[in-house]
Amino acid sequence: MWDKIKNNFHYFVNFYFIACCLACALVTLLPWWPSTIFLVIPKYILLFAPRRLLFLALLVLLFLWNNLSKIQKYSLPLLFFISIKYLDFGMNFNPNNIVEEHKIVKIITANIGEGGQVKKIKLLLKYYQPDILLLQDANSISLKKIDIDYMFFECVGELCILSKHPFERTNQLSRALVGGWGNFAVFYKLYLGENTLNIANVHLQSVHSLLVDIQKGSVNFSDIVQLEDNKRIETGILSSWIKYEPYSLIVGDFNMPIEENIYQENFSMINNALSDVGIGFNDTIRIDGLSLRIDHILFSNQFDLIDAQVIESLGGDHLPVMVSLIIK
Repeated sequence: MWDKIKNNFHYFVNFYFIACCLACALVTLLPWWPSTIFLVIPKYILLFAPRRLLFLALLVLLFLWNNLSKIQKYSLPLLFFISIKYLDFGMNFNPNNIVEEHKIVKIITANIGEGGQVKKIKLLLKYYQPDILLLQDANSISLKKIDIDYMFFECVGELCILSKHPFERTNQLSRALVGGWGNFAVFYKLYLGENTLNIANVHLQSVHSLLVDIQKGSVNFSDIVQLEDNKRIETGILSSWIKYEPYSLIVGDFNMPIEENIYQENFSMINNALSDVGIGFNDTIRIDGLSLRIDHILFSNQFDLIDAQVIESLGGDHLPVMVSLIIK
């Protein structure tokens, strides 16, 4: 009887270890998942499920340590490394030194929907003194009430910009291109001394409705096809733009983590500030147990990176991202 229990427990430990290995393999391969309609639902489950669950599942193996084989024990550090990377824990160190102040530009981006507060925005500007603040979901605030030190400001729908330096809007892209409403990108030329920066303030296709449908078990596959097509159109346009515009940045709420295959297809060769020098946990949205990075600052090769960090909340469910760049 006791031998049977021991054998059954041994089979359970092996099965549990294999399941953990499979989960780690799946999340590792996420950036290269094929664009097959039947894989979209598991893709979004892995991308947007609470990521700490994988780490917690691996912790159980520590309690089963005496029941693991030698190979399984040697494999555990790799599995924990994968789970920590899946949590978007940055372990980067930036060698760049500070240069003359006039060659540095500081940028903050924040989605302030779901509770962003004007008072906190004013404190953020006063404390960090960014050159440029780019906001998404900002259609309910008045920029005139925020800070008189920022003489140049504009909102185009829900996408807003505040700047210490003059700028001109050069283009805007409407979701009418993909059958939606509102703008998903507004483009500016910003004049910073003798330098001209090209900036795109973006709020890309949301997957919230699909995640709700997945929870309800009522997914419409035609909606999935439309959503994936919309995301590829939006990211494809922006990817082409930044490749051919010098001194260019794409800033804002991408609604996708870097592990998503669509992100990898279009932005993997473009500098991502937090990916390059972010230290610690870099999640930019925290809601309903969900913690992950979907807000990004991408920049062309005419910049060097000094610093990138996620800073304190402005009251909404997104956390702002702040980046300091050297203009070459």
